[in-house]
Amino acid sequence: MAAIGGQDRNGAVNPDDPAFADLYGEMIEHDRARALAELGALVQEQPQSVAAWAMLSVAHQRCLDFPACAAASRRLLALDPTHSDGLHRLAFSLMATGDYEAAIAAYRQTHATTASPMAMALIALLLHRLGRLDEAAQAYNAILSSTAPGSLDILPALRGVMNLLRDQGRPLAADRFAHMLHLSYQLNPVLVASSLLDRDQAATFHEWLGLVDKTALGRMLRRGMAAEPGVARVPETFNLPAERADLLRHAAAHPGALYIVKPAKGSGGQGISVTDDVGAAAARTDVVVQRYIDRPYLIDGRKGHLRIYALVTEARPLRAYIYGEGIVRIAPEPYDSRPERLADLSMHVTNTALHLDHPGLVISQDDSREDEGAIWSLSALLRRMKSDGFDPDAVFGEIRTLVGWFLRQVEREGLFARQAALGPARAFGPKLLGFDILLDDAGHPWLIEIQSNPAARGAPLVNRINGELFTSIYRMSVAVLAEDGLSDAQLQALRRDPAALAAAERAVEARQRGRFTPLWD
Repeated sequence: MAAIGGQDRNGAVNPDDPAFADLYGEMIEHDRARALAELGALVQEQPQSVAAWAMLSVAHQRCLDFPACAAASRRLLALDPTHSDGLHRLAFSLMATGDYEAAIAAYRQTHATTASPMAMALIALLLHRLGRLDEAAQAYNAILSSTAPGSLDILPALRGVMNLLRDQGRPLAADRFAHMLHLSYQLNPVLVASSLLDRDQAATFHEWLGLVDKTALGRMLRRGMAAEPGVARVPETFNLPAERADLLRHAAAHPGALYIVKPAKGSGGQGISVTDDVGAAAARTDVVVQRYIDRPYLIDGRKGHLRIYALVTEARPLRAYIYGEGIVRIAPEPYDSRPERLADLSMHVTNTALHLDHPGLVISQDDSREDEGAIWSLSALLRRMKSDGFDPDAVFGEIRTLVGWFLRQVEREGLFARQAALGPARAFGPKLLGFDILLDDAGHPWLIEIQSNPAARGAPLVNRINGELFTSIYRMSVAVLAEDGLSDAQLQALRRDPAALAAAERAVEARQRGRFTPLWD
């Protein structure tokens, strides 16, 4: 029977229809809960459908539910062992859950089937993390010998070999690969820098990925506030259904308070609602309910939120920076907190991607216009705040304190210690974090969410700000250490003294940090 829009004439979904992928791809981006429900039912009805299992694994990956993605990918590969996307998703999901041995085996299967340089580069990286340096070197050599010199696929291998050789105590040999990277970087700085950062973010220490679960994040933030009371501003947050009673007690103590309801594993503004009906919110499950900051600082009458960047360059001892520039995203409609307007997310939710079809959304195509439309720079916002009577240095100082508080809490939780214990430090790239921060009408910052893998591209102004960010990270982390002018004694120290080598890397990092400033002295 002919299929129409992914369904047959009786309304049943037809996974073999070419429209199926588009239909569910769109649904996954805009209504993941519905997509998961429908695809889960579909694979029960049609358990031999490769297309249905493939799309279900996509949905689980986009929800960052990696165990479920691995399970769906295995069912897919049982039906089609050579399905390239399924192979990649299985391997990535295993890496994301911290099962590195299984991930290496899955990436080997992926490479054997697809000859993917990316799969081989991740095999090498994971071997490096597990301390199997000779095997890692063999994997990197396989990439270097089979990949065109101008290909983006060779960049992670060049950087990986550089770091591997330094961990093997061969810094002068490592400099050769740093020099090769610089040649590519000079031709296209932003492309090379962003490609390497993309790989670092995708292959981050797996525990960072757990913080995308707002339930786990909320509990960690609460522990941080108990450990350092009065240091940070975080809205009261309740994980449902487990903390329903706490939510109801809070509502009873704060009559008239507003709440924002978010899916526990949502992103991109999906599934968010603002409400004053605590009873309805408390009846939900698998959501996070957060007290709504209903007196925000307004920009031309509109609510906005800040994206602030932090960079972790070493886990132990912890070395971290805050970036001096950021991005401000502004709602397309004037703010109005009256009860009858709570359902209008175009004034309450400031995620630009959620409002792309809104007629009031204006995004400047001139990256030099930093205070125009729905996307501003942090610098432009601070200038506006100064004209409104605020002290911009004090505002940014509070933001800095908030970011530092969060990273100290991560350190208390042991994440950095576990990363450092797993394997050589150079097997982990710099970690970029995005902080979504709301300013209240007194100019104080509130931590709303953490982005473990913040979106890197977007409007022209976003691309300019982030391009400068990317190139700073590259220059901090890739360098020729045996520079002209070093004495014989300095060269020998680089070769024989791991502490001298680490000090030389830190000196490059400090010299090339651009708009990054250390969070601590």
